Amino acid sequence: MISLLLIGAAALGGGFAHPTPTPPADLPAAVYRERRERVMKSLDGCIGIIASQGEVSGITEDYRQDADFYWLTGINEPGAYLVFAPKAPFNKVTLYLKPRDPEAERWTGPREAISPDLVERYGVDKVRRGSPEGGLESAGLGHGCVAIIAPPDMAKEDRGDAELAERVAGRFGLHLVYKRSLLAELREVHSADEIARMERAIAITRLGHEAVAKGTVAGVSERDVQTQMEYAFFAGGATGLSYSSIVGAGPDGAVLHWDKNTRLLKDGDLVVVDAAAEYGRYAADVTRTYPVSGHFSPEQAKVYRAVYQAQEDILAAIHPGVSMSDLQHVAEESLRRAGHLADFIHGFGHFVGLDVHDAGLYEKSLPVGAIFTVEPGVYLPQQGFGVRIEDEVLVTSTGYRLLTADFPRKLEDVEAWVAKARR
Repeated sequence: MISLLLIGAAALGGGFAHPTPTPPADLPAAVYRERRERVMKSLDGCIGIIASQGEVSGITEDYRQDADFYWLTGINEPGAYLVFAPKAPFNKVTLYLKPRDPEAERWTGPREAISPDLVERYGVDKVRRGSPEGGLESAGLGHGCVAIIAPPDMAKEDRGDAELAERVAGRFGLHLVYKRSLLAELREVHSADEIARMERAIAITRLGHEAVAKGTVAGVSERDVQTQMEYAFFAGGATGLSYSSIVGAGPDGAVLHWDKNTRLLKDGDLVVVDAAAEYGRYAADVTRTYPVSGHFSPEQAKVYRAVYQAQEDILAAIHPGVSMSDLQHVAEESLRRAGHLADFIHGFGHFVGLDVHDAGLYEKSLPVGAIFTVEPGVYLPQQGFGVRIEDEVLVTSTGYRLLTADFPRKLEDVEAWVAKARR
């Protein structure tokens, strides 16, 4: 019996080739060091302090670092601080980690002792444990100002780093300056390393949507579609999900963030699938609308073409100097002409990076290297369906590059894709 089980397991294993990560998911320490150097240069000689702001979830207390701290360090630990001291003779960048707890580590796994190897791995000048307050005494005597670089989207009482900066400024009589948009400006422009990982996430996401094109047939549930898609993500090398998968069939597709995924698919339904893989912490974000019968009805087709045209109008308006706010106006005007402005209930798109809704400045001109989604949608609960098409673009010096070009978008191409996948 055991031998038969082993043979069966071997047969199953033999049919699965684990993907080789290309590029590797983790970025080298030199990338984080270069990012911190750019931050240091922008501090204009001021001390800078930023704390980790990640979140814990689940019974195993899984921790996910906030994107700002992760972008600066690549570290996924709570209770950490990063201190910039541009005028210090040696230790210009110091990383503070929370103290070790041997009892807790029996539950969560061992943490490394501080060593030269750890300093080298993180690419900082010094690694310490505990609060940075003591180390800021010498820094406070050697600098004339302290910069608050924490972004403004969290209340002051939630940011220990902002409060600490204010306390250091008061203690040493330092000038307090605000650079709250600094990290958003820097993170908005993606490097080649980041773009490669986001393209990898998109390619993996394509595998999952191929499974959706095949599997959105009458009689299966939204959850069935979700599980087949997510299996394809992880089989393709995903290191996570960019967000909770949205699979909305029929009237569920008219709910923007449908998450119950319980409905059985029926002939005549459209299925809005907003789901994507993550690779090396970098997110993708793609939505397609699939016809269960294989074809859009005349009413559905009219709405789909209106959404597609809005996407085309937005893409045509992307050029150096345009802002996200400008493109929102283009989206609204396109859907106004189609008679569906009232059915367009969200923004046309958002920045994508370490977070699926990433940092970026919506009122300023888009810089070369920015990546964002283009996702108009029309939602008609009375008619029992919704349509959303979502793609990702990279801003270039002449316009844009469609990163999701391998996903069919036109109505006829989607129908052909579904037909081919189901044969």
